[in-house]
Amino acid sequence: MNTTRRAFLRHCGLAGAAAVGTSLIPAMAFAKESQKRKQLTMYGPPVGPSVTLAHSAETNAVSGLIEQLNFETYRNPDVLRTNFVAGRWELAGTPSYVAANLYNKGVKVRLMNIMTWGLLYVISVDENIKSIEALKGQDIVMPFKADMPDLVFQHIAKEKGMKTGKDYRLNYVGSPFEGLQLLLSGRAKHAVLPEPAATAALLKGLKSGTKTTRVIDLQSAWGEVTDGPARIPQAGMMVSDTLLDEMPDLPERLNAALTRSTDWVVNNTTSAGRLGESYMTLKAPIIERSIPFCNFGLDKAKDIQQEIESFYSILAESNPAIIGGKLPPDDFYLG
Repeated sequence: MNTTRRAFLRHCGLAGAAAVGTSLIPAMAFAKESQKRKQLTMYGPPVGPSVTLAHSAETNAVSGLIEQLNFETYRNPDVLRTNFVAGRWELAGTPSYVAANLYNKGVKVRLMNIMTWGLLYVISVDENIKSIEALKGQDIVMPFKADMPDLVFQHIAKEKGMKTGKDYRLNYVGSPFEGLQLLLSGRAKHAVLPEPAATAALLKGLKSGTKTTRVIDLQSAWGEVTDGPARIPQAGMMVSDTLLDEMPDLPERLNAALTRSTDWVVNNTTSAGRLGESYMTLKAPIIERSIPFCNFGLDKAKDIQQEIESFYSILAESNPAIIGGKLPPDDFYLG
């Protein structure tokens, strides 16, 4: 860790958190010295929720197993898939369905946990939109055709008695930030946006004079139509079998570390925003203000297997290929 980074940690108060976290459990209680790794890199998407991974890396939260835990961002899920298929990467934050897809294609990976319980919202220039039904007859901007946000929205709308192309129209764009620009330029009235693009739309709208409003929480809408909790098992950690074979204690240790990091992020949003900005192209205020809407909370995959399987099954109704054609077996979900 370089001098600049150490100074940043002292400023944010992370170094003390690291000392507390690592002093609670003697390293040798979990791993012999010969089992220690010199270093391990975690990867995550360049969005706000990855600040949790950055915090665990900066505090070297599993020093009993790994001398230096690093964190790097990746551009998109295709980069993630390519590197896991090639065996170059061993540990990464990922949309939960990507882990299932890779497993069903023969890539030896497991889902370790869920860390982000949904960050999808409808952002509109019309503050009077209060429900999915209020979007009847409207055009809605949607990033990533046939991907998770699209499938989630269409399922909710279908359960509300609305059919795509008949009751509403979806205009697809290549990224959330393209959708954001359409809203701010007046070329669109409504868009489904994940965090942090949703918060960026609100903040940039204030500056540009285009009022935008967070009108629908799709997590709440999902809970309504599924008769389940108001949350979506959207993203978590994926780990390779080779790393599990080498470090069978890693899931337990890393889950504990990531839980501490999640608590820190939720309770220190300003510092978390600055930490995130040091890894991503996002500005600190956007990361900071998006955190309350990211629905952070770590659950082991095995503990919530039924909920994840229900989510996978609903996605697969419209696009079976998104999870690789079938539900993964029980041993895909780590406890």
